[in-house]
Amino acid sequence: MDTIFPVRSANFTDNAEASCSQEEFVFKKAVHEQPNTIQHWQLRDLIACENVPNEVYYVYYNKTIKYDTDKGEATLMQELGYTPTSMTAGRGLLASGGQQGQLDICTLSDRNSIYSASVGESVNNALHIGSCRSGETCLLVSNNDSTIKVFNVNGMLKRETIHFPVAINYAAVSADGQYMACVGDSENVYLYSDSSSGGYHHVATYAAANESGMCCAWNASGTAFASASQDGTICVWEVRMGKLLAKLKTESGRASRVVKFSTGGIDLLLYSEHDSQCHVVDARTFDTEQVIDLLRSDLSTRDISGASFAADGSRVYVGIAEHGIVEFEVNTLGRRSFSSGSLI
Repeated sequence: MDTIFPVRSANFTDNAEASCSQEEFVFKKAVHEQPNTIQHWQLRDLIACENVPNEVYYVYYNKTIKYDTDKGEATLMQELGYTPTSMTAGRGLLASGGQQGQLDICTLSDRNSIYSASVGESVNNALHIGSCRSGETCLLVSNNDSTIKVFNVNGMLKRETIHFPVAINYAAVSADGQYMACVGDSENVYLYSDSSSGGYHHVATYAAANESGMCCAWNASGTAFASASQDGTICVWEVRMGKLLAKLKTESGRASRVVKFSTGGIDLLLYSEHDSQCHVVDARTFDTEQVIDLLRSDLSTRDISGASFAADGSRVYVGIAEHGIVEFEVNTLGRRSFSSGSLI
């Protein structure tokens, strides 16, 4: 069904909270009645997309489900013995992680399970499927035991375990596999490089937030990465010089749980708050954003279970726990034709 949510434009400068203007826009989008769930109150990256723009993956208790938004069809992907704390899709695979180190991986094409085991005793906070520098598909498992476990998916061989002084909440590799960014239970953001001889090596540590990091993401070119923090701070760093490109803030100081970049050519940054609001930012200049209010008159809050761009950047999906998935259409023509303007 079509629903109206207010979307407000805002202009802001580096190191300052967003200051919203009075202008409002009305957007037409779909609300898909596909209830989804959150296992852990802080871990909310449970909406994922892969190569097909009209397909979105989500968690519903002990199941992972693919939903075709064009056809209105839901397909069971995994039925697990636990409710996932983490889930991701990429490179033809779907991976789910659990509260006690459980890890399950299946192929998207035929739902065939290729791995089901425990990779530790603590919570798998986040999963990320990407490319190693060698070109092989790798899986990063961010665990509450203060490690990142790196697997080569072919054969599920553990390539290495990286130890940290704090629990790690999220890790992501750049598209070319050259770098890895990770965040955890401190204000620090860690940058690693994947050496040609094999293995990740620490490059730098950054800090611009005051509380734990919850999520991180790379832009399409691999030249910048973003981190989202418990204190509602979103920082964007340039890799080569280590420059802080932007420091954004949620409106009320609520935690930010998810941050994502769109594909190249669209150049948008998406980040979600703990509930009720998502933000879409111009990732070329970082001087314009739109705030999407997800509140409805009959709900006091709307817990956000995750948010993701479609792989081609044409759509944004936002999960509302226990309610459904909201789909937005991105103004791709405007983004490719003009340097600014409406974002979605």
